Amino acid sequence: MGKALLGALLFALTSLAPAGELRGVVVGVADGDTLTVLIDRRQVKVRLADIDAPESKQPFGTRAKQSLSDLCFKKEARLETSGQDRYGRTIARVICAGTDAN
Repeated sequence: MGKALLGALLFALTSLAPAGELRGVVVGVADGDTLTVLIDRRQVKVRLADIDAPESKQPFGTRAKQSLSDLCFKKEARLETSGQDRYGRTIARVICAGTDAN
């Protein structure tokens, strides 16, 4: 699937959600501020809004990724979306099992 088509699909998913809210299960954690959520059998890459965590190879990057994994991996997540970034990721406040991950 091309990046343009994938971006359009992600935009459509966020556009259809009432009041910018989506729900799904976290199926992957890329680093301390990016995760993948399975929504209606589709994987949506999500960038946590309003935070910046170290990249995986930076100091504390592994610890940041592990913290987000401990909080969210394989758990239900509620996303309060606010748009997309320049890479096509959905930007959202993420609540995992009742805890704000941002």
